[in-house]
Amino acid sequence: MNIFDFGFVIPLLAEAKPLLQQITHRKRHKSASWEMYTGILFDKKISLIISGSGKIKSAAATQFLIDAFPAKQYIHYGTAGAISSKLNIGDIVVATRVIEHDVIELFPHKIPPPHHKITPPNLKNIMLNNDFSLVWGTILSGNEDVISTKRKHQLHRLHKGLSVDWESAGFALTCELNGVVGYIFRGISDNAYEHTASEYGKNQNLVVTNIMHLLKGFFTV
Repeated sequence: MNIFDFGFVIPLLAEAKPLLQQITHRKRHKSASWEMYTGILFDKKISLIISGSGKIKSAAATQFLIDAFPAKQYIHYGTAGAISSKLNIGDIVVATRVIEHDVIELFPHKIPPPHHKITPPNLKNIMLNNDFSLVWGTILSGNEDVISTKRKHQLHRLHKGLSVDWESAGFALTCELNGVVGYIFRGISDNAYEHTASEYGKNQNLVVTNIMHLLKGFFTV
């Protein structure tokens, strides 16, 4: 079986398009509802799957990619909302841990939500421009749109995370269960508050451009 250098799990086609445009020898694969691609990116053999939104779809897509197009390492990237004041629009969060904040277990007794530890890649020697920063830390992930200042502050107070998204938990858990290496990069498109919709639409392209800059540095360092 062909082993790829990297396998990508990306929620939305819009987030994957800039990467797809740079893949050479690109092949499209279709299986049931899954849309996948293989090819060469920055001299690395890669596989890629579009998962759709939500942690269940993310987990299922990650497992499918691991089984159908296995890789030495896996990368999950996408947009995210900032819940920490440390972050600016366009910054990229490099996950060291993912907390499933929407899991609330009260019976037979209350326990904390699941935590998934991530070992981040070595990015110390990557040359970045001054337009964005890399920030290492905890990502919150759950099937919830965080679009109010009150909820944003509540989540930060409870879990001390940096950002929030829907899909990272599914990717992290599936990598953990399969014993494979997985990295998570989430670009800040909005501030997870009342103006999220307008900020997201305005900043999605900027975020993906910054992630592509990071990936090029990571692959070619």
